[in-house]
Amino acid sequence: MRRALPTGLLPLVLLAPAALSGWLGCHAIAGIEDRTYVPPEEEQEPPVSEACASYCADVMANCTGENQVYSTLDTCHGVCAALPAGDPLEPVDNTLACRARQAELAGLTGEPAVHCPAAGPGGDGVCGTNCESYCALQAAACTPELPTQAECVAKCAGLRNVEGFDAIENHEGDTLQCRLVHVSSATVDPDEHCQHASLMPVTPCIEPEGTEPSCEDFCQVVMTSCEDDRAVYDSIEQCLTVCAALPPGGTEDRSENTVGCRQYHAYSALLAPDTHCAHAGPGGDGHCGLDGDSTTTGNCASYCTLLEAACKEAFDEIFGDREACELDCGDVSGAGRDSGYAVASAEGPTVACRLLHVSRAFEDPTLCAAALGDPPCQ
Repeated sequence: MRRALPTGLLPLVLLAPAALSGWLGCHAIAGIEDRTYVPPEEEQEPPVSEACASYCADVMANCTGENQVYSTLDTCHGVCAALPAGDPLEPVDNTLACRARQAELAGLTGEPAVHCPAAGPGGDGVCGTNCESYCALQAAACTPELPTQAECVAKCAGLRNVEGFDAIENHEGDTLQCRLVHVSSATVDPDEHCQHASLMPVTPCIEPEGTEPSCEDFCQVVMTSCEDDRAVYDSIEQCLTVCAALPPGGTEDRSENTVGCRQYHAYSALLAPDTHCAHAGPGGDGHCGLDGDSTTTGNCASYCTLLEAACKEAFDEIFGDREACELDCGDVSGAGRDSGYAVASAEGPTVACRLLHVSRAFEDPTLCAAALGDPPCQ
């Protein structure tokens, strides 16, 4: 026997379908719809802006072959998204508007070699400087290596900045352009390319093993890295002269008494000048060359090499050979490793004072006496 519902519940039961229908209707009106969960790995990339799509279409079409400035369309989109928009009516500076105009001109004028480098990631001095662009892109895509944009731009000036820009040709080599190629790629794949875009030479932005360093490149980076109280050469001219008197070695050198070793430390000084500037100086500070098999002195081999080159007559008369020179030098204060060296503090009866004056003696031979221990190095 079926039980009857209580009289008071009957209206509620009869009204339930209508109420449910009304509830669903209200939600439909409110615009609430079913959603499908999309796993994070399936989420789409942010859409490319109309301005970036237009710019990248032009630059990929007009800058090809040896004038190609992006390896892929995605890389162009990545760089574009990091650029300030700028004003299309006044397309200047490190902006998208400036690059878009240069990309357009590359097609209109038929002179891609003139306009494509400026249309690329660096700007090439037309749309901002290459260093400004490199540092801005590194800050956008990677963890910045220096605290401020201004510091990055200042240190970037020590990098070799070659003419033109070719995303394929400049993919390797110790140049600012190589770093621009990889910092551009880092806007798409930072895990892979940020490490390649460092101020320090890192594969593939490094010279092949066995490459003889140039004095011009070394002096450019050391004069940029080591300034003011950390300066280890009076001038770039002095640096070039001292460099020419040292064994060149290779860019892979890390402890030899060579230009290659000093260049490594000059690059390291871009990020850690207090640690590395002295090692890039004329003496090497025990990090670029030891005296024979000794582990207690590190500046004398370099000092005697320079003394023989700058003050040959006095060197031959007093010492006759480098072994005798190094033995004499080893008794002078500051002969040891990590004694420190800077132009500003090289004074008194020290090897540092002698190194400073022998460096100056290439230009002024009257300073050979001081380089041998006479005043003011007495």
